[in-house]
Amino acid sequence: LVVFTNVLSKMLTALPSTDSNVKIERGSCPSFWNEFDTNCYKYIGRQLTWVKAERHCQSLDAHLVSIHRHRWIGFSDVHEEGFWMWSDGSPSDFAFWYQNEPNNHSGTEHCAINTFWAQKGWNDEQCYLTYSSVCKLRKTFSTSC
Repeated sequence: LVVFTNVLSKMLTALPSTDSNVKIERGSCPSFWNEFDTNCYKYIGRQLTWVKAERHCQSLDAHLVSIHRHRWIGFSDVHEEGFWMWSDGSPSDFAFWYQNEPNNHSGTEHCAINTFWAQKGWNDEQCYLTYSSVCKLRKTFSTSC
């Protein structure tokens, strides 16, 4: 996918134009971040709790995101039981819970991970457990002539 995105980007920028007033809008990601669509992603391999993973992402002006493996995502009900919300403040208009989740097992599961079991989905988990994580931030855009 990364190779395809890079090749497509090179192809689009190589097209000739007869309009001398064309402005090119280009997005960019910080060094060591991966670009996809309108966002930048950074894998954090260090095993952190949900709170520490979110704080680390915030220190990079980003937030936790979901991916297709057991990784922390920026979804929790730590503020109010049963009221799940995204750490970046965006609306909770989508959920992908694994079957019979969230179940708040033992009354202690308030953070979400993305599962990679036979059926993919989200699982509520104890926030003090440690997982690797992925940070997400919006690309910055600039317009040039």
